[in-house]
Amino acid sequence: MKARQASVVVKYNDKDITKTITDYIEGFSYVDNASGSADTVTLKLNNRSGKWSGSWIPVQGDSVKTIIKLTNWNKEGDNRKFDCGYFLIDDLSFSGPPSVASIGGISTPINTDFNVTKKSKTWKKTSVKGILSSIASSAKIGLYFSGQDYPIDELEQSDKEDVNFAFELCSSYNLAMKLYNKKIVTFDQTEYEKKPASFTLKKENCESWSFTYSLTRMYDGVSISYTDSKKNQTLKYKFMLKNGSRILKLNETAESLQDAEIKAKSKLLEHNRQCQTANLKVKGDTKYISSKCMKLEGFGKLDGKYYIDTVSHSKDAGNGYYCTLEAHLCIIVKGVTVATVLSGDTVKKAASSSTAGKKYTIVSGDTLWRISTKFLGSGAKYMQIYNANSGTIESTAKSHGKSSSSNGHWIYPGTTLTIPG
Repeated sequence: MKARQASVVVKYNDKDITKTITDYIEGFSYVDNASGSADTVTLKLNNRSGKWSGSWIPVQGDSVKTIIKLTNWNKEGDNRKFDCGYFLIDDLSFSGPPSVASIGGISTPINTDFNVTKKSKTWKKTSVKGILSSIASSAKIGLYFSGQDYPIDELEQSDKEDVNFAFELCSSYNLAMKLYNKKIVTFDQTEYEKKPASFTLKKENCESWSFTYSLTRMYDGVSISYTDSKKNQTLKYKFMLKNGSRILKLNETAESLQDAEIKAKSKLLEHNRQCQTANLKVKGDTKYISSKCMKLEGFGKLDGKYYIDTVSHSKDAGNGYYCTLEAHLCIIVKGVTVATVLSGDTVKKAASSSTAGKKYTIVSGDTLWRISTKFLGSGAKYMQIYNANSGTIESTAKSHGKSSSSNGHWIYPGTTLTIPG
């Protein structure tokens, strides 16, 4: 068998400098985050010639693009490339002896208006996707939006950079967000956690491993109190995953019952995802990608399906290449809305079972969120309608030229749906 090899392709300001830089590389790392933080890349370089702190020193605005290249990796002919993406160089350090230069990059665009300038702005009559689209356009980068869009009547951006405001906005609506290859990428993390595992990782294939497992930090449910300014009422929404007394209590700004519901569940998931986590060091492989699910085996009661939050790819000066995976146990959200209490004693109950099996024909302006609010009492239950009609919704979307409906985002007037119980 031919020798296997791991190498790094480097493009500097869009020019391929791989042949020039390879002999200088003493270490390479790439951190791939699923959400919440920008990806990073670091090149550790031999600087005994003094070039990296002299004529070759990077200047403000320089960029680097890196690609991990595997040759004959698991078997002869197993050749792969993994595009780490585009990075703005933002960090330089030098040390010695021996003389070493470290060049760090971050996956944010070359646009101080996006990641440096703090802004105060009121967003009105828009949506999550609408805000992200505006921010992306201002930063001159692309937007890939996958998942349910949520209407926003009014939202304050107060003395905050666009990039951090966008991260917080997505987090509030349980949308993952990352910056990759000059794009804002968003998706519904809960839906990704429902996907089957992409691969199985066994204990014997890990060089090292550790788990955190909390018996007391897991919340049984969540309650949120908020004020509906239009109705001048204080409302309370409560959702229980299971019977219990450990309730996460929130006091958040929300525009409506549906808005409160999605924000409450998002916070509940954010907390509970930290209750069982794994950290695993394994032989390097390009199949390890953040936001994928994997199945862990051989760890006893810690076995299960895990969602990968972060992958750190590391390569030394030789052929050594390994990955460190940070992941959490996938959480399936199945629970009960206990009560939605308006000020006083008014209780708004979920839609009755009499709606089950009812037929509804989509009209112009409809969304699954609106239909779910009308028939099921909550827009956040829109996936129940999608799952009950996925065949019809997907075939209709394809007949209109879409590759998919994006989990019901693309629906069309005239389509008849069955309302589930």
